[in-house]
Amino acid sequence: MIHPRLKTRFETIRRSLGLAYFLIAWLCAAPVQGAGPERTLNRGQVAAVIREYVLSQAPWKAENVEVRVAPLMPVSMPSGAVDYRVLKPTQGITPGVHGFLVVGEIGGKEAARFWVKAEIKIFDEVVVTSYPLARREVVTAAGVRVERRDVSSLAARPFTRIEEVLGQQTARFVEVNEVITQKTIERPTLMKRGSPIILVYETGSLRVEAPGAAEEAGKAGDLIQVKNPSSGKLLRGVVVDGRTVRIN
Repeated sequence: MIHPRLKTRFETIRRSLGLAYFLIAWLCAAPVQGAGPERTLNRGQVAAVIREYVLSQAPWKAENVEVRVAPLMPVSMPSGAVDYRVLKPTQGITPGVHGFLVVGEIGGKEAARFWVKAEIKIFDEVVVTSYPLARREVVTAAGVRVERRDVSSLAARPFTRIEEVLGQQTARFVEVNEVITQKTIERPTLMKRGSPIILVYETGSLRVEAPGAAEEAGKAGDLIQVKNPSSGKLLRGVVVDGRTVRIN
């Protein structure tokens, strides 16, 4: 049997806890002052604001930038026309998916702020292959064309003019319709090992030429080892073209 005093104390505690639970429930259910009902944000308007922000922070041409905003969650906001403003992205502006902190303002006052996920894509007119090219194949006008492509994920700078790649050779096998970048091609090998060459020595107005042989393969501008057959000496020279090496 419970003592009357203990029973009275338990009853007091129970009533106090009941009042506390009621206050907590009331506070949780109470609306935030100034907040309005949930409303759907204008996705197109938000995308336009983010696009404008991206163009102001990055060097890309406007016609080459595409911004795709992910579906937006409803936000509690008072009634009235909303203007949007970007506060900051999660990181620097680069192609890819980013988070942008956006503020919704009504009558010039902040009504809500929320994160928006958006994907940035960059397009450009670039050189692509018209058919597959073998490794070390020389690029010709028939093998390439200019086409508008998504260049967001390219690891190297693409070429935008056909003239930049003509006469160059491929550094690896290149598939058809592949974008040609700085890593795709390289200077052509003009000289093969053992090829007969002309050794040229110039100083002031004096120019001396002699037959020689290439001891190494080389591209234009490469420093290679050559041999003077008459003297048997090994020399170093710079490849000028497919037949000429300038001796230092």
